[in-house]
Amino acid sequence: MKKVDTLIVGLGIAGLAYAERLRKQQQSFYFIDEGHKGSTQRAAGIYNPTVLKRFTLSWRGVEFHKNAIPFYTQLDQDLQINSLERFPILKLFHQLTDHNLWVTASDKSGLDLFLDPKRYTDHMHGVNAPHGYGKVQHCGRLNTPLLLSAYAQRLEKEERIRFEKVDHSSFELAEDFVRYKNIEAKRVIFCEGFKMKQNPFFNSLPLVGSKGEILIIKAPKLQLTTILKGPIFIVPLGDDMYWAGATFNRTDKTTTTSEEGHQWLVAKIDSMLNTPYSIVKHIAQIRPTVADRRPLIGQHPLHHKLYLLNGFGSRGVLTAPTASQWLYDFIQNEHPLPEEVNLARFIK
Repeated sequence: MKKVDTLIVGLGIAGLAYAERLRKQQQSFYFIDEGHKGSTQRAAGIYNPTVLKRFTLSWRGVEFHKNAIPFYTQLDQDLQINSLERFPILKLFHQLTDHNLWVTASDKSGLDLFLDPKRYTDHMHGVNAPHGYGKVQHCGRLNTPLLLSAYAQRLEKEERIRFEKVDHSSFELAEDFVRYKNIEAKRVIFCEGFKMKQNPFFNSLPLVGSKGEILIIKAPKLQLTTILKGPIFIVPLGDDMYWAGATFNRTDKTTTTSEEGHQWLVAKIDSMLNTPYSIVKHIAQIRPTVADRRPLIGQHPLHHKLYLLNGFGSRGVLTAPTASQWLYDFIQNEHPLPEEVNLARFIK
């Protein structure tokens, strides 16, 4: 029987972030992970504390950004990789009046840290920007496939992970511990993303999920070294490859790509680029979104050894470092969770 302080189900950004809290406190942990690529692996990994559709700050954007950058910087140093890529986001203006709104927004507290008030008109080869563009500073991309792959390798060397589909019926709940097959843990943290819908302990919670389709394109003449934001994001991946997306569908819960999504994405790319490109891959993912657009964090109301860290939607890269600290402090130090994320808000 393998005994640990914490069993973590799901190796995504949420599970990784919580494991790092435990590692720093020298607490033992073990992972169960299905090994298939979930939404974290397929996401662009953009870290951006602004909402560029409305020129506003995202929820707790400044706080999350302040905590996330040192977290991933330290993790890169520990793993000897470079997953945190820092470059600005260029917001393509749809019309000239967008700049007036942009300037007004850039003068607001919080937004002034990120929005450069200047309107840029420099020509960018291969990019349609007739009305110019604004620059969002201190942003970039986390290469989540690189980070999670390196972290999984470390876990394998430490013998802290098992790759298998979790069998929820195999959990045995005792007063002082939880047993899963040959693992005995003081507590279990579920970080399963949209797969939480198959978890009988937490599937009554309103994890809605939203489908996003993405195109990976190759554009040798584009030579972008920054993120473009127009009707969609176009993100450089290296080797002339770009992530372009995403669609947003609340009703379809499959990861099957669609012709409708393909055509919609091509139309948006064509509106932003005027350089040849080829489509390399068409991908679909389900983001773990919640009805009220806030994470699901906390303790099961009946089984007090079971916890949830989920529902980060499309902002998991920014949210996970802070949210994992909230849950750790809730469990270890009895600090109350912020009301807006506590899963108890949905339990009568």
